[in-house]
Amino acid sequence: MLLRSMTVLLLLGAFAGAQAQNVRITWIGQSCFVIQTGDASPVVITDPSSPSTGYPMPTLPADVVTVSHNHSDHNYVSGIRGSFALVDGRSVTARQEVAAAGLTFTLIPGFHDPQGGALRGANTMIRWTQAGVKFAHLGDYGQTQLTEAQAADLKDVDVMFVAVGGYYTLEPAAVADLIGQLKPRVAILMHFRTALGGPAQLVTFPAIVQPFPEVRYKPATVVLSRATLPASPEVWLMEVAAPVVGVNAAGFTGGAPVAPGSLVALFGDFAGSQTVAAPRFPLTKKLGDTEVLVGGATVPLLYVSPTQINLQLPRQTGTGQPVVEVRVGGQQVARGSLTVIPTAPGVFAAVGEDGRLNVARRGKTLSIYASGQGDVSPAVADGSAAPAKPLSVTPLFPDVVIGYKRAQVLFSGLAPGWAGLWQINVIVPPDAPTGTAVFLLVTQAITSNTLMIAVE
Repeated sequence: MLLRSMTVLLLLGAFAGAQAQNVRITWIGQSCFVIQTGDASPVVITDPSSPSTGYPMPTLPADVVTVSHNHSDHNYVSGIRGSFALVDGRSVTARQEVAAAGLTFTLIPGFHDPQGGALRGANTMIRWTQAGVKFAHLGDYGQTQLTEAQAADLKDVDVMFVAVGGYYTLEPAAVADLIGQLKPRVAILMHFRTALGGPAQLVTFPAIVQPFPEVRYKPATVVLSRATLPASPEVWLMEVAAPVVGVNAAGFTGGAPVAPGSLVALFGDFAGSQTVAAPRFPLTKKLGDTEVLVGGATVPLLYVSPTQINLQLPRQTGTGQPVVEVRVGGQQVARGSLTVIPTAPGVFAAVGEDGRLNVARRGKTLSIYASGQGDVSPAVADGSAAPAKPLSVTPLFPDVVIGYKRAQVLFSGLAPGWAGLWQINVIVPPDAPTGTAVFLLVTQAITSNTLMIAVE
């Protein structure tokens, strides 16, 4: 077996330890979110969109449904389950407060466009507090600037949902200015076109994140509480809820992007798929009756099963959010998307000079095995094992930190004899902290998962 089946450990933002309350946030797509207090009630669903947008309706019954304005991608209330209270912003012309399911919602009237609603009508921003977390959903806010009254109502928000797709609302650069003005603890980007849905006119990834110096990539569902909110403002890009979850095969960090040429693990219900491992290199694009298409093209497979598939993302995959489709016997059984950026490190393990796994010695060489390297030179064909001569190297070396100490990188490239496996050789800093639990991180564009190693 070329790559063993990996244990699923997707960190969906769950936090260990006793907490008074938390909230679970799931992005359905467009401007629709499900916000649930803990594992119970109340359940608030925002701006449900019609099936024409391509996103499925939430399956969880709602206690409260909010609607920001009267457009079909925000007002599909009839598709929501449960006996719920409707917090309806469609006819709001003056600030008001509405009580529903034990929560108080502040409705803040505004406009969908910079011409006082002349182009696209009114839009109501809605604020409420749930499990101690202060939320604000801005709907299709499209004003040139907030009024003083609006800004006052949106002050000190913890989590803000803001449309970033342009055309119908603000362009990404204007959204960056708005976030800079309001400074929410978390700004979650919404209402842009993804591979799974949304109007064709909307701006897509990566253009939506270009104005932001740093973006935190998150899975479709996150769990947070007031105690676990970030200390400084963050901008989040969440995945759309889908039957397929794709992650870097090294680290399994939920929501993190992947890179061309890297190893990717898919999780889902792949009914009918047999459990088969690739017997040799080069990898084939079909194992048993199972195949995977990314952006419409079949990809090399290392391992398939009814719940997990490991693959190599083709090296020519461009930055964006391509559709990933799993087929068994020629029939689609699951569909989702990936977020692809040029480099996206994830770490499997490290091996010291003496061959011990995850054990390093000060001043000695340590080989780190990872994935997410992106381009290498010379290029290696998808699914083929990298040669030892010549070595395929990355254009730039990543930053490697061991216990807050930066390590000297000697080599960064493909591990000979493997497909898509990134090898990074470093010198362990002579002053690195010692002990049995020292953290190791690899950074190139984004930072990898944390690998705990022993340092002697």
